[in-house]
Amino acid sequence: MKYGKGQNSDNSSTEIPLLDNQNSDNSSTEIPLLDNQNSDNSSTEIPLLDNQNSDNSSTEIPLLDNQNMPLVALFDTTKLNQVLRTAIKKTVEDTMNEMIPRMKQAVIDDIGYEPGLRKKERPAFTASLTSTKNLARNEVVIFDKIWVNMGGVYSHNTGVFTAPKTGLYSISTTVMSYHNSYLHCNLWKNNEKMVLAFGNDVSTGTVNVVMALKMNDTVYVKHGTTSEEQIVGEHRSTFSGYLITE
Repeated sequence: MKYGKGQNSDNSSTEIPLLDNQNSDNSSTEIPLLDNQNSDNSSTEIPLLDNQNSDNSSTEIPLLDNQNMPLVALFDTTKLNQVLRTAIKKTVEDTMNEMIPRMKQAVIDDIGYEPGLRKKERPAFTASLTSTKNLARNEVVIFDKIWVNMGGVYSHNTGVFTAPKTGLYSISTTVMSYHNSYLHCNLWKNNEKMVLAFGNDVSTGTVNVVMALKMNDTVYVKHGTTSEEQIVGEHRSTFSGYLITE
């Protein structure tokens, strides 16, 4: 076996095998130059032609294998951010467009009401009297403050409720008499007097009835005597109604 001289950092010599077990065909091998090197520049013995095969095959050996070197790559994410924003916006819009009709339908199913006298609307109204007033003979009481008026079924100009569809309706009224006086008011259906609400000396009279009404039937409250009487306002006298079922 032949040897070459290897130099160490302390100038001492080391014998390095140059052509250990070489064959006659002079095959070559690529030698790692910087494999597993240390930072202190110390030298390592490297076999040059150790255990070579006779078929002249070569082996690639990585030069920077197992090096502790960070790999840094810079990317421009402007286009990526734009694509993500567009996708998120579209997802939100699609979700809301799908949910809003469901939410609206859930509310309609729950309360049985949809604006504009549509199929599922439930007519209803509540109105009250703002100020105390004197009622003349057979005068219709106009409850001028409207609190609820689904479908516009009550007129604050005439004091008349008009049934928009045939069905059973709940109708009620409360009237309050003035100090030291009587008050007589009747509930009317079309031209028919129905029931009486009576008050005496700052007291209230209330009636609650269920009426079978046809479309365009009218209901209202009318003063019930020939003499003038006072009805107390301040929202203590009221008139209400709503559809129970068709």
